[in-house]
Amino acid sequence: MEKSKKVKNAKFAAFIKKNLYLILMIVCVIAIATMVAVTYATKQHSTDGVVDASVDVPTDTSSEPSEPTGPSEPSEPSEPTGTPEEAEPTVTEEIVFCMPAEGEVVGVFSNDTLVYNATLNQWSTHEAYDLAAEVGTEVKCVFDGTVKSVTSSVLRGTEVVIEHKDGLTSVYSLLGSDVTVSAGQAVKKGDVIGCIAESGTFEKHKGPHLHFELRDANGEKIDPMQYFEVGNK
Repeated sequence: MEKSKKVKNAKFAAFIKKNLYLILMIVCVIAIATMVAVTYATKQHSTDGVVDASVDVPTDTSSEPSEPTGPSEPSEPSEPTGTPEEAEPTVTEEIVFCMPAEGEVVGVFSNDTLVYNATLNQWSTHEAYDLAAEVGTEVKCVFDGTVKSVTSSVLRGTEVVIEHKDGLTSVYSLLGSDVTVSAGQAVKKGDVIGCIAESGTFEKHKGPHLHFELRDANGEKIDPMQYFEVGNK
């Protein structure tokens, strides 16, 4: 029995001697691992109660509220310094003609019925208003405007053309050569522009008279009676 025990001790000693370096290495590894574990545990415990300085901690910086001073009295509205000016309505001037001359009506506007012209010996429409009067009778501008032209021809004698608002144009034919206006001149309603004369030949059978025409913005001849004052129609 004792011999067997000695044999075992001899074998253990031989094992230790043979594996001494390996055993020392294992012991060192275990020691190092233990030290690392202890160090980590200690460091973790020490940082649990420390507040990170990089984190902003809100602080109450508000001061105590001031005591209310009571509602402020509303200010009285200031009185207006002036009354608003009302815009004046735009008034459109009505176009009303005065008579271009004093005389007897010897021809009225007719654009749908043929009228016999004894001078030319032909039938045609009469798109004008004729007023017979003595030679020298004054001829007046029927409405404010600007003289467009003053011309002369064998058929129509001396003729004055005046432009008015809204595109209207008035034409005065069979005047004497001594007209008192010229092209480009501004004229007013009732201004004398010339006199009746025997200067044209296309309506000579009617004697001395004014041949008055009215044209619209398109140059079409229209009845001037619609623009005359009521008492002169």
